[in-house]
Amino acid sequence: MRTKKLLNLSLIFAVIVTILLSGCQKEVDHVQPSPEKVQLNAGLKSTAAGSIVATGTIVNGDYRAGVALTASNSLTIKVTVTAIGTYDFTTNTVNGYYFSKSGSFTTTGTQTLTLPATGTPLATGVGTFTITFGTTTSFTVVAVSNLPITLSSCNASYTYYEVANHKTQKVWLDRNLGASQAAVSANDYHAYGSFYQWGRLADNHQCITWASSVFGTSVNGVTTTPSASNTPANSLFVRSMASPWDWRVPQNNSLWQGVSGINNPCPAGFRVPTSAEFTAEIATWATKNTAGAFGSSLKWVTAGYRDFPDGQIYGPGSEGDYWSSTASSTKATIMMFSSSLGYTADDYRAAGFSVRCIKN
Repeated sequence: MRTKKLLNLSLIFAVIVTILLSGCQKEVDHVQPSPEKVQLNAGLKSTAAGSIVATGTIVNGDYRAGVALTASNSLTIKVTVTAIGTYDFTTNTVNGYYFSKSGSFTTTGTQTLTLPATGTPLATGVGTFTITFGTTTSFTVVAVSNLPITLSSCNASYTYYEVANHKTQKVWLDRNLGASQAAVSANDYHAYGSFYQWGRLADNHQCITWASSVFGTSVNGVTTTPSASNTPANSLFVRSMASPWDWRVPQNNSLWQGVSGINNPCPAGFRVPTSAEFTAEIATWATKNTAGAFGSSLKWVTAGYRDFPDGQIYGPGSEGDYWSSTASSTKATIMMFSSSLGYTADDYRAAGFSVRCIKN
């Protein structure tokens, strides 16, 4: 009888243990990750695969010799991810700095990454960097001088700095001639500056006082008498009333040609850009309009222009017009942009347009 009771107790204990083990197994089954999560975790433990979209590379910020790079200095790249996983992008080190970022791609497809820059440019000049992700892409960064450039005009002294377009590798002044600061917006009137007649010296005919983004007044008056020499006898804006619509009659095509141009208005080592240089600049804009112009590292502004028949100012806040050094028949070539377009065209030399100097 006692043996039978022991057997019954053993049977009951076995049943209880079986039930408990079954419950534990269900609990374990409940917390098992989904197949998708298992696949994702496995993928992130491996190295991602894909390629770099060469046309999606953008260099952000200014790079100045001797100045430590900040959060504004970075590289934006576009990649096509074909397999998820980890990545570690690091460029070669050039001129004392490099670009780097690591992380994980959790989805495939086209994606954009920003790689912070680290270091300090050691000298001015063009550096060629490479980055690899399936394919290898190269890009250039231009380090410029951080030294101020001073130039007097309109009875005042103006300070300029160098700035670069990394795609064209050209170095420019950071603002228009006669502007008190580099632009913080396309209609920043403090960055509008002066209106020059083509080929003319900084003899104060160009001086404008800006009261707002849509209103400015000329400092000096006008005359309808053209100049017969390269240096007018006064500081008056020449209103042209007849062909060839130029402030100088007879015309001279060599006034702004290069750093040695007779009337080059730019600081030493700089000159008025050519029409070809403007065409190359426009080609780097994200959009061919004001947004693209201001989005450029050169921060072009919508100062408008001064018309030659009446000497009045038109279009501030709505369009930008810049002289090139290129003579075209009786006219000269300008770069022009507005909210809907951006291009080069020819205009009469008596008109007053903005000037932005380029390094020789």
